[in-house]
Amino acid sequence: MSAVGVVAEYNPFHRGHAYHLSQVRRLAGPEAAVIVCMSGNWVQRGDCAVTDKWRRARWACEGGADLVVELPTVFALSSAETFARSAVTLLAAAGADRLSFGCEDPDLPALQSLADALDAPAFGAALRPFLAAGLPFPAARQRALAVLLGPETAALVESPNNNLAIEYLRALRPLGLGALPVQRQGGHHGPLEPPFPSASALRTALLAGEPDRAQPYLPQRWTGPVYDLGRLETAILCKLRQSTPEALSALPDGGDGLGQRLWRAGQEAGSLAQLYQLAKTRRHTLSRLRRLTVWAGLGLGPRPQGPEYLRVLAMTGRGAAHLSAIQGACPLPILTKSAHHKDLLAEEGRLTDLFSLCADPPLPCGQEWRVSPAVV
Repeated sequence: MSAVGVVAEYNPFHRGHAYHLSQVRRLAGPEAAVIVCMSGNWVQRGDCAVTDKWRRARWACEGGADLVVELPTVFALSSAETFARSAVTLLAAAGADRLSFGCEDPDLPALQSLADALDAPAFGAALRPFLAAGLPFPAARQRALAVLLGPETAALVESPNNNLAIEYLRALRPLGLGALPVQRQGGHHGPLEPPFPSASALRTALLAGEPDRAQPYLPQRWTGPVYDLGRLETAILCKLRQSTPEALSALPDGGDGLGQRLWRAGQEAGSLAQLYQLAKTRRHTLSRLRRLTVWAGLGLGPRPQGPEYLRVLAMTGRGAAHLSAIQGACPLPILTKSAHHKDLLAEEGRLTDLFSLCADPPLPCGQEWRVSPAVV
């Protein structure tokens, strides 16, 4: 069975995501299965998701996906490169032969040229002088790419989805997967505006206690709690104050002096907002700082080399058929009943227990073992 992969966070799943899945179906053909690798309860920007992974996965299947598998927290809460490589590895294990992604400029040859340049030996030499001048890595990378490919092509990396698309292309090549870019619709930030407002704007409305403002752009009725990292604020600050500069510097994203800056800020800050203000620098991006903060706050250590299992969150009948078809070929154990695999999912279960504290009121421990994959 042919299958197309999609990497997503669906935080929350909205009509723009449903549009993308409809385009994937159109491009891939009616017989192809659509497999989504989705971040779980913790997401790449260094935050908790606004609702749990099982609800988001079910909405995705109701909105056009056939199978949703989880990108574990240790890979979801990481740089674009690690995020993309890990998700593509899981999708390849799940039988995907192509990857579809939304991007601002779906010019595949131009995006591929950028991916190739980042992997070329000449890139390191072009990058070094800009880093030595004190530029943040994203700015230094764009300057280096401009040297290699020209400023017009290099400017494509300024857009966040183009940037992820390039990382996907870098990850696809070694695995032999094809690419199906789709023109992204709607903005990244800003007010709630039709037809497809950003997930950021929807989160802002939900976190402000205004679900009715978000509802016109959500395919399903919003119910239940809105999860907010602010409810773990004191616990995260407590964790940082108990840590050391050496321990924080040894964590993923903690190098180049950021771990030490975070420790110093943690000795003074009384809120996460103040922490970020004290620790941020021109060289270190805010998203990297947020990831390091949440990574340390969750008590995570070194990142594993790669995914160790394929964990199903939701599926349709077509998804179940695809899952059955790959049983013998999948290089990773396929987990559908979490309670049967507490050894493999022990860390994710611990992280879900912490995520449960972000609800209002907080939920009890053990959600990881009580919820089964939705069959839509």
